[in-house]
Amino acid sequence: MTAGLVCYWACTWLKQRFNYDDSLDVFGVHGIGGLTGTLLAGVFAVASIGGTAGVLEGHPGQLLLQLYGVAVTLVWSGGMTFGLLKLVNIFVPLRVSREHELEGLDISQHGEALQ
Repeated sequence: MTAGLVCYWACTWLKQRFNYDDSLDVFGVHGIGGLTGTLLAGVFAVASIGGTAGVLEGHPGQLLLQLYGVAVTLVWSGGMTFGLLKLVNIFVPLRVSREHELEGLDISQHGEALQ
């Protein structure tokens, strides 16, 4: 339930607050939801199941390890995404022109017209 509420918050309030374009709410659901689940694993980890205790079993260091993992993942995936987008942009523009965007991509890019 917590993950659902956090994802809903990210898809509504957070997206409006930072005004980023995410029509399918991929970042809000997968990014923020994954971050929430990863951190909560450090809280609810049970030694009898996974071999490592979490915060609830008296091992707060596990939450710090989970936070470190989140930070490394964000830096790695953000850096690689930036680099790959720069490489792709050399060969194919990542955005259409303002004129094509105002005209509509169905017409300018796909040749579709209203009937």
